[in-house]
Amino acid sequence: MKLLKTIVIFAALFSQFTMNAQSQPVKNYESAWKRVEDFVKKNLPRSASAEVKKIYELAKKENQDAQVIKSLVYLSFLQSENREDNQAASISEFEKELALSKEPVRSILKSLLAEMYWNYYQQNRWGLYNRTKTTSFKKEDMATWGADDFHQKVGALYLSSLQAEVTLQKTRLEPFDAIIVKGNMRHLRPTLFDLLAHRALQYFENDERDISKPAYAFEIDQASAFDPAADFVHRIFPNRDSSSLQYQALLVYQKLISFHLNDPRPDALIDADLKRLEFVRQKSVHPDKDQLYYNSINHVAHQYNELPAAAQAWYLVAEYYNRQADEYKPYEDTTHRYKRLKAKEICEKILQQKDSSEGRVNCYNLLRQIENETLQFSLEKVNLPGQPFRALVGYRNFNKLYLRIIKPDESLKKQLEDQYSEKYWPTILAAKPLRSWTQTLPETGDLQLHHAEIKIDALTPGEYLLIAGT
Repeated sequence: MKLLKTIVIFAALFSQFTMNAQSQPVKNYESAWKRVEDFVKKNLPRSASAEVKKIYELAKKENQDAQVIKSLVYLSFLQSENREDNQAASISEFEKELALSKEPVRSILKSLLAEMYWNYYQQNRWGLYNRTKTTSFKKEDMATWGADDFHQKVGALYLSSLQAEVTLQKTRLEPFDAIIVKGNMRHLRPTLFDLLAHRALQYFENDERDISKPAYAFEIDQASAFDPAADFVHRIFPNRDSSSLQYQALLVYQKLISFHLNDPRPDALIDADLKRLEFVRQKSVHPDKDQLYYNSINHVAHQYNELPAAAQAWYLVAEYYNRQADEYKPYEDTTHRYKRLKAKEICEKILQQKDSSEGRVNCYNLLRQIENETLQFSLEKVNLPGQPFRALVGYRNFNKLYLRIIKPDESLKKQLEDQYSEKYWPTILAAKPLRSWTQTLPETGDLQLHHAEIKIDALTPGEYLLIAGT
């Protein structure tokens, strides 16, 4: 099972990679890879590795760069079954391959190496944070490195993977469909530069390094980080902290957005820009960051309006309104009481689009959440016999409540001892009620959760079940 899992991991990883079109025809070595997969299914990693090594040698001889990288990644996973300290050994093998490679293969290998170092670090990080920089340090032996050493290495590799900017931006994906797991969003990652940049951002957007940040650590405190794309790419963010991951993320976003500013089709630009705005909102320390974020996503939504690519921007605006609606407090702060209606209106409009998009799917899910019926119900465990008593109902998106009272006999009590039984609720609902009625609740029209007290008529002494539902 572990071997099969590694192949799935590999496929997901490799869906992100491609190379420039080569002068010679692209070869996929389908029959050879079929033999590898047959050995994997039989749980024979050594035999599978031997076949992959043959593919690697042939790919090197025939200058099939995609197959060379595929072989290296495959070998790394296969040998994890039977090679001690496989992570370190695989990193060493990739380093050797990097030294012999040319662009754009070099950039891909650097990105892969960065991920491999990062994975090694994550699996060993708790021990690393307790290690000082100088303790038994050997540059060539990463087992002696501290946390900062790994961050420096990983960050440098990801940045270096984007240095051949012009070459990477001209490297299309189509010639290498044979080794790409296809999705329906190819237009959002049209070049190798896009794929490598987004891989780098996955690292630079994390908070891991902030555990040991300096007193002068970089912070996103400028309103200009929320500027429209065409202005953002020219902004300068003063920084004394060369180790800041957030700062590097801003620089990568500037390169990525600048690359797509004049695209005839704005999909990749909108995607990168919205991710930038969400990142900045999450990390910014500016006191008005929520309003700045709203202004920015609202600008993108209106700028591209009915284009399917803008659906995600409209979704983010709707999500913003929905979050504001959560701040509504009856009898206190009613400012945002009706904001959920605005979110609903946006989602319904986006769902009228015929083209499928991430934003349309997100709007569908948000609308279901907004329209979902909610019922909360509670009452005192002990009430006075012979007198009416109250129940507190919390309700949203309905105005009629159905109630029934059941007086359980000893047989029913016995059946209900296990609250986690699948028969628990069917048993209750099948029981003959002592009384049943409906209760109309006040209409609100705001899609908010409201509370109301309802009257329960007097009961004689005893134990009862009160059942409520929509």
